[in-house]
Amino acid sequence: MNKNLLNLAVLMMGASIFTACSNDDNGPELVKTDVSNGIFIVGSGNKRANIDGNVSYIDYASGAVTSNAFQKINGKSVGKTANYIVDYGSKIYIVVDAEATIWVCDKNNLSVLKQINTTELLGETDGQSPRAAVGVDGKLYFTCYGASTTGENGIVAAIDTVNFAKQETYTVGSYPDGLTLAHGCLYVANSDYGSCVKPSVSKIDLGSKEVSEIKNELITNPMHMLTVGDDVYFMDYGTYDENWNQTGAGVRKITPQGEVTFVMDGTSMCSDGKKVFTVNAPFGGAGTNYLIYDTATGATSSWQPTDVFSPALIAADPVTGNIFIVSYQQDPDTSYPSYSLPSYTLQYDAQGNFVKRYDNTATGPISAVFNRGVKYEQK
Repeated sequence: MNKNLLNLAVLMMGASIFTACSNDDNGPELVKTDVSNGIFIVGSGNKRANIDGNVSYIDYASGAVTSNAFQKINGKSVGKTANYIVDYGSKIYIVVDAEATIWVCDKNNLSVLKQINTTELLGETDGQSPRAAVGVDGKLYFTCYGASTTGENGIVAAIDTVNFAKQETYTVGSYPDGLTLAHGCLYVANSDYGSCVKPSVSKIDLGSKEVSEIKNELITNPMHMLTVGDDVYFMDYGTYDENWNQTGAGVRKITPQGEVTFVMDGTSMCSDGKKVFTVNAPFGGAGTNYLIYDTATGATSSWQPTDVFSPALIAADPVTGNIFIVSYQQDPDTSYPSYSLPSYTLQYDAQGNFVKRYDNTATGPISAVFNRGVKYEQK
């Protein structure tokens, strides 16, 4: 292993370190603590500029950025149009839309354990365009556009996380994208590819295996989903006019009974497990603002991070409470955001104070996940 790869592996080992201990009366009493060691950022790349998908890693302890981490570790590209990253157990899963691929990687060092081809797994039709994933009960559930391209419906499929064998599949709505788990059910955002003809949220009861559809006038273009406590939230991209001006984008909340309510404006969202954060930068809009929704009180507030040129992605660390905003660079020739240059990432503490800037992070930033684990300390 060359020096760069060795350094990368060392940076990323923190989340998997478990200190051996004894629980007998003669040994020290140890306390288990959640820790967070860094953040993985996935970029979709840029097809027009012939830039493949990519993964960057920021290590908290050293402050170092490893650009193109997947390629450096594995000696190959992640593929075209990477779309999502999620951790579950000891593994990281990277969903690559245009390659019909889900990479299964060791969380310690990002080395590939398995390449899952979704069209081979599900068939040429159902396995088209994998989009997002979530892990639960020893399975990885993921969405695929499937037959949505022919006017039919998309697919949610499951694989086990040991042998990666196909488990159950479910037919959901049109162009399914993000999904989340709450009270024994999967909630799936059926975006309808922004056509606003038949958008919906599918609810899959993992106990009964029944699938139901939630439709509401507030569901117009649902894309991303998250769970905070027992509540489900989704980011709806709203509608676009003939000049691609975006209106109506924001966060909605769904109750277990299927009631949908508007929460706040936004075009990108995340949560630290207690609050929901949004960046509101609608395409064609006049400006950008940043909102915070307190899920305990229902109160909404705003804040203004510094040094953000053009926000692409927001992520909140559930362990530290730190907030990360990934921004496009300014194109030196046009002064507009550049979609072919590497992004930069800004870190703020839980109070919104600037902490650090990291350069040369993902190109086409689209998804992030934190490198979390546990450690044992003497009480």
